[in-house]
Amino acid sequence: MNNNWMTKPRSRRETLQSALGIGSLAAGGMLASACAPASDPQPAGAKREPVDFSDPTQSLRAFIKLTGDLDPTVETPSWFGGTVFGDARRDRALKPLFGVQGFGVLRTEQEADGSFRIFNRECAFYTDLKTGKFIDQWKNAYTKEICDVKPIHNMTVNAHLIVSKKVGTAIEMDFDGNVMEVPLPLGWQNFDDKLFSTFEVHTAFPNLLKPEDWPRESAGKVLRMAEIFQRVVSLAEVENPDLTSADYSGCWTRVGPWLPWMRQGQTPGNLLFRTFMTKLRSIEQIPADLKAITEERLPEFFVAPPPETWGTENDSSFSVYAQENEPLPALEE
Repeated sequence: MNNNWMTKPRSRRETLQSALGIGSLAAGGMLASACAPASDPQPAGAKREPVDFSDPTQSLRAFIKLTGDLDPTVETPSWFGGTVFGDARRDRALKPLFGVQGFGVLRTEQEADGSFRIFNRECAFYTDLKTGKFIDQWKNAYTKEICDVKPIHNMTVNAHLIVSKKVGTAIEMDFDGNVMEVPLPLGWQNFDDKLFSTFEVHTAFPNLLKPEDWPRESAGKVLRMAEIFQRVVSLAEVENPDLTSADYSGCWTRVGPWLPWMRQGQTPGNLLFRTFMTKLRSIEQIPADLKAITEERLPEFFVAPPPETWGTENDSSFSVYAQENEPLPALEE
């Protein structure tokens, strides 16, 4: 049987929906509401203080203003939504598996040395590609097994953004119990008033879900991740000293292993997350269906982590799964 979705007869509407990934975004008008600008356009004659993006200290400060708020009392929500694809065979096209929609809330604190503490919390729910509705079960597109879907609910995803003598800007972060310093090239480019920012984190670290203990859920001994955040912002907002925050819209891309709840085990392959994202003015801008399911199931996710979480281990889809679930028995051969 040919499982290559690209070769099956499809209507023009189906082709456009797959190409644009609108199955999980169009329902309820969530794309239009979530992508409303988080700040008003800059008035004529607004103040400007040019930023030297080649200076790591100025670059880092601009990045904090873009992603969050320089005011340590302000919590910044952001939304993301898109499609998750599976890559199981090198001779076949990627397969769209399900949608994803979620949000994060972060707060920043600048330290005396110019570095920034990031207090971040994030959650997301997976959706049916056809209806855009949130799902609690998913029929595995490869094995046909019915799997219980586990939402992303990471209570603490803190990070320390620093200026490193070796690499310039860098991020110090706990990855499932492994504290790592990763170079943070911010990749600024501008075109007239459009300022582009690229933030990438590429890591590989031991998997908490060891294959010998979690034969159905573990993707292997090592988790290899690539997270790429691309944002577009007004240069005038970034250079306005009267503003502590600058609006952005952009894309989040992630390449990583199978999720534990998919029950793929050590089957070769990986997932590609392709999403839009944008900064929000407030929690009230979160799409109604996402806000409702979060209020029902994860009400504590509307605020950033408190200061006392600093220095504690971060959460991830893998560490949270290990905390909340027991290993499934291996399949009989």
